[in-house]
Amino acid sequence: MALLLLISPVALSQGGQLFLNVYVNGTPGKALVVGNVDDISGLAFLNTPGKIYEDNGQLYAVCDSLVKKDGEGWKLSFPASGYYDEYHAVFFVSGGFAFQEINCTKGLELLSSAHNGSIVLDVQGYGLTDPAVSFRYAAS
Repeated sequence: MALLLLISPVALSQGGQLFLNVYVNGTPGKALVVGNVDDISGLAFLNTPGKIYEDNGQLYAVCDSLVKKDGEGWKLSFPASGYYDEYHAVFFVSGGFAFQEINCTKGLELLSSAHNGSIVLDVQGYGLTDPAVSFRYAAS
């Protein structure tokens, strides 16, 4: 029992939490990122020009570095550096699109759905180092 108490505080102090929703509008290029993250320094896409508001872990950012044109469609890349005890990101894309390819770091679980011309990708995991999500999508 004493060993468990010695290890737990160390493990807890090294990990962080990320709970974010990412909204991409019908004309891709800009994304709205809203939610909570313990340390924004692991989110490199926030280092680009855009509107970023962060207060005590609460994040609201409009950025154009997450989504890029990819052939006939688009590609969203969402890397996060560091260790995360809990990771949960939900991606919403509206405007009549369909998934073409989804890639996630090992250890992430995903659920994808499509409804009324919108696609949703719900990704979560626990105890992850440098988790990354990317997906390609195009008009359906």
